[in-house]
Amino acid sequence: MQKLALRRRAPHFVRNSMAAKSKAPVPSAASAPVDIKSLARLVGVSIGTVSRALNNRYGVNPDTRRRVLEAARAHNFLPNGAARRLRHRPSLQLGLFFAPYYGPNREINPAALNLIEALRASLAEHGAELRVLYYKDDEELRAQAEGVDVGLFYGHFEAPAFDVAHGLGIPAILYDKRSAHEDQVSLMADTSRSCGMAVQYLAALGHERIAMVTGPSGEQYFHNYLETFPAAMAEFNLPVRPEWVVALDAAACNKDGACAAVLPLLKKRVRPSAVIFASDWLAIGGRKAARDAGLRVPDDISLIGYDNLAVTSELDPPLTTFDVHIPRVVETLTLLATQLGTRKLRAARGALRKEYLIIPDFVKRRSCRCLRPARPGT
Repeated sequence: MQKLALRRRAPHFVRNSMAAKSKAPVPSAASAPVDIKSLARLVGVSIGTVSRALNNRYGVNPDTRRRVLEAARAHNFLPNGAARRLRHRPSLQLGLFFAPYYGPNREINPAALNLIEALRASLAEHGAELRVLYYKDDEELRAQAEGVDVGLFYGHFEAPAFDVAHGLGIPAILYDKRSAHEDQVSLMADTSRSCGMAVQYLAALGHERIAMVTGPSGEQYFHNYLETFPAAMAEFNLPVRPEWVVALDAAACNKDGACAAVLPLLKKRVRPSAVIFASDWLAIGGRKAARDAGLRVPDDISLIGYDNLAVTSELDPPLTTFDVHIPRVVETLTLLATQLGTRKLRAARGALRKEYLIIPDFVKRRSCRCLRPARPGT
């Protein structure tokens, strides 16, 4: 298993955008017509960025789009065959088979949406295209797979869906899933480590009454929390109250479901002093439950999430969470997709590892309170 040391590093498409600002072209009305490659070189961005800017597609910085259009006019840009092929025939089409957990109003976890949009932009930089295919059943998956070069399974899936992709000859990346098929690789989040670190941190702060909220136990991502939590608590001789270990079902795996599950626990005379959530989306629901119960964060209840959504740093108080570093995850997904899509690796997929591990970083903020008394003189 290869561990991904996820550092704070801008992905390729961001680095190109930043570099482009210092490479603005000097237009010349007398210039001979240029093709897309020359235009990209003049502006200092990739061919994919030029193509998307000219076609007003998603993922281009407004300033970059303006400079591309100005340079195209100034240098008499002439579309060529390569540009037309890039526009209409991406070098690779990644089909994202998406089976999310929905909220009561069909809303989706913002962390999933953020990853999808970042991946779309990253693939476009490589001349590839992302198709988001909402999964209904395996029969529809067969129809959706038409024209897909590489699949990405993201969300709630059972093994038969992976069998369908394998049977169609479509190599695939499984996000937080595993498969025995040789043409399918897994990208797994180390939520076991995150759960253990969260318990350790709360125990160090003096918390003894800790609850945990996760999702359906059949999903590896959520199962890791259920499996790790009791062992982590036992290391500190802390009791595990079964009623404080909540595994939400698929229909309730959202912020509203988390709020409804946590609120009764917080209204009891003996209640948790801290709650660990398997996602920020669930933690935001837990935060609402705390307010509805008349509790203050962190004075009365401490909260820990997972995903490091942008909004969590703006909450009052900011949420303690785990950062999976979406740019690095997207960079890895892009690399795996392009490698799986090459003919060379289709003939020899043994060159790829079967499993890659995402190691999140712990982000400590003010949503957790220390319960230990201050030492005299401090």
